[in-house]
Amino acid sequence: MAGGEIGCGSFQGSDKSGSAFEAVLDALPLQARDWVEAARQQLDSADFVLLEVDHARGLLPFFKDYQTRLIAEIGHDDWERAARDEAASLDDVAAKWGAGKGWRLYCVGDLVRACEQSAVEQQPVYIAFS
Repeated sequence: MAGGEIGCGSFQGSDKSGSAFEAVLDALPLQARDWVEAARQQLDSADFVLLEVDHARGLLPFFKDYQTRLIAEIGHDDWERAARDEAASLDDVAAKWGAGKGWRLYCVGDLVRACEQSAVEQQPVYIAFS
């Protein structure tokens, strides 16, 4: 797969920002388990995930919390800088698919924006892989 794309209504995420989606799901706390499992079931049978409005609303606080934790761990909110800093110790492909904190920050940033847009436009969030 080339990468994952995130979108919702009039919001189109950045290029390949959804690539680390599964790693972001893995990082969410047990309290998000039901929401995470519903998303994982879709991944098992298709190359996309559709988060209906209530699903996006349920995941949004967990995505925001994870984004805050990542920024604290990295020490800044620049995902590209974090990815460059990790490049010496991580394979590029592995980093893109979630091994790198920079790529996870990139992903969760667009997930937060998409979920917020979902609440405004009452449209589902999609994460599509190609």
